[in-house]
Parts: sequence; C-alpha cells; structure tokens
Amino acid sequence: MSDYMADLASVYGTQNTSVTASHSTSKSAGGDLDMDGFLKLMVASFQNQSIDDTTDTSEMLNQMVQMSVIQAISNLSTLVSDSANLSYAASLVGKEVTIGERDGSEIKEILGTVTGTGTLNGRQVVFLNDEETPYFLTDIMAVGRLPEIKSAGAEQESAERDPHVPDEDGALG
Repeated sequence: MSDYMADLASVYGTQNTSVTASHSTSKSAGGDLDMDGFLKLMVASFQNQSIDDTTDTSEMLNQMVQMSVIQAISNLSTLVSDSANLSYAASLVGKEVTIGERDGSEIKEILGTVTGTGTLNGRQVVFLNDEETPYFLTDIMAVGRLPEIKSAGAEQESAERDPHVPDEDGALG
C-alpha cells in the first residue's frame, strides 16, 4: 500500500514528508522566532503538506499578523527609549558634568561643560568643552561637580573643635 501512496505523491507533485535537517542552528528550542524565521517555517509547511493534512492558511495569516503587531510594538518601544535618551542628552548641553573614565583600576574624573551630543554605535554620547572625544551617557557620574572627599584626619579635627570658640583666623568652629 505504501508503494501506491508514493506513486500518488509523485503524480500530484508533492514531496516526501520524511525530510532531514540541512541546517543547524545555535538557538535552543523555544527561542525567539523573528519574522524571517516565521516566513521560512510557513513556506516549509506549505511545501511539506500532504493531501490528507493541508496547512491552514487562515491560521498562518493570523499568526503572521500577530507577529507583525508584536514587531511594531517592539520597534515603537525602542523608538520611545531612544527618544528619551536623546532628550536627556540634549538637556545636558551647557551644563557642567563629571565623567568617570577608567584608568586601569582607578577612575579618573573629567570635569567639563557639555557642548554637544550625538550617537556612536547606536548609543547616545556627549562632547565636552568643544573637544572631539565622545563620552557615553553611562559614563556621567554627576551633573555638576562631585563633592570633595574629606580625609579622616580633617573630619576628626573639625569634630574636636568647639563650634563656639574662634580659630586662629577668627572663624567659629
């Protein structure tokens, strides 16, 4: 009986449904399916349908519409996020900022006035003091100057002084 089915398949021009994988992917099962992958899956489904089990085209079209809507929402979300970053960077123009730049195991503080903004590799950057060096928004440690760090000895000395007794300069403690 299977010989008759094979002959029938050749008459109707359908392909053998026992197909082996010709390409391997590094994605795990249940991973994200983008529109391109979905269309390839849909074409493969049409090519490998049998007479007894045809592909439901209306269901495929519904799924394609749903994927298009999800993709549009994702694109809109990215656009809103990018717009917020652009607005924030633009609001920094003319303001003094402190940039943290890694120098080995130390962090070097760079103080400057934001004179421009832009994008580099899809990420928002700022330019300081009309220089050409870009700094990412994530490198900004503070808008303005960071407070000076007092040494432990200076804190102890000021704590020991009586606030009501003037020091040698005449200032109250």
